[in-house]
Amino acid sequence: MSNSITIMGAGNTGLSTALKLKLDGHEVCIFDLDKFSSATEDLHEEISLIYDENTHNLKLDLVTNEIDEALDFSKYIILCVPAYAHKEFAKELSNKVTEDHIVILMPGTLGSLEMRNVFEKNNSKIPIIGETDTSPFVCRRTSNTEATILGIVPSLGIGILPKSSTKTIVNELKEFFPTLVEYKDIVECGFSSLNPVIHPAGVLLNSGRIEKSNGEFYFYNEGVTPSVTNVINAVDSERKNIASIFDHKLPNIADSFHSAGFGIKGNLMETISSSDMLTSLKAPGVVNHRWLTEDISYGIYTWSLIGEKFEVPTETMGNIISLASVLLGFDLKENSRSLDDLGIKNLSLDEIKEIL
Repeated sequence: MSNSITIMGAGNTGLSTALKLKLDGHEVCIFDLDKFSSATEDLHEEISLIYDENTHNLKLDLVTNEIDEALDFSKYIILCVPAYAHKEFAKELSNKVTEDHIVILMPGTLGSLEMRNVFEKNNSKIPIIGETDTSPFVCRRTSNTEATILGIVPSLGIGILPKSSTKTIVNELKEFFPTLVEYKDIVECGFSSLNPVIHPAGVLLNSGRIEKSNGEFYFYNEGVTPSVTNVINAVDSERKNIASIFDHKLPNIADSFHSAGFGIKGNLMETISSSDMLTSLKAPGVVNHRWLTEDISYGIYTWSLIGEKFEVPTETMGNIISLASVLLGFDLKENSRSLDDLGIKNLSLDEIKEIL
């Protein structure tokens, strides 16, 4: 098995992942688009990873803004970029990626369907595509030449497209990410992303405190209160109902956090309050933040469109989308992930299941 891996994206998750994999003994390339070359210009020399209370000085094997170099470096391509960048990276990869590559979105939230749709529209060869349900680490890029990993996600769920390749591909990827756990397909994985369930409701209902304190409070420990969990659980119920259309019986968010190793088994408040990793996380400093703009526009809005297509009620999701749009002063349904983007607008349920 190849020991090399290419990370695309040099932000919080991208740089942290690249450095952790280098620390683990792998050959690592980090790539970003030309327009983000400033994100990689300081990465050519030795850089630091703060992890497990130690500082590790590491040098990546290749730092590049040339996509051909990045694709030649390894067959394993890991996209650690925001959901709104998936389409742009898919366009860059089109007609350059091969069927031998394995492209994984970390995380995806159904982005693997969008990526394959872009490849098909561009008459590109289509590699194995997959996505995880969250990022592999709780991490930050803490300076131009430093990343900090606060914790490793104990159970990292992954779905593979096509699902028939799941076991083979996941076994290969465990060389790099040993905590991977299989989903049945990418739809189950895409509906198992927990950030869109908890972040929009939490930010919306704590917006006054965020603006007043610039996010100087512990989001999960102080912001996710009993009344806030009522809204989160309502979103969660709608998410599970939509996923059931595809024959997936998803656990509730509290059980999912527990199964992923974040806290004790119990209700959402009990699970969160027992998690050292979650309770240490502060709120965003502003409300115009990815926890709204990404987790709504590329999360619950996309889920709600699928619900609408198959006549599953999504009243709470719709209310959050509308109120957050008013709060921010722009329509979060714009610049979003639509059914057209996923390539499923005109497909029946059976046809969608067939392409998985």
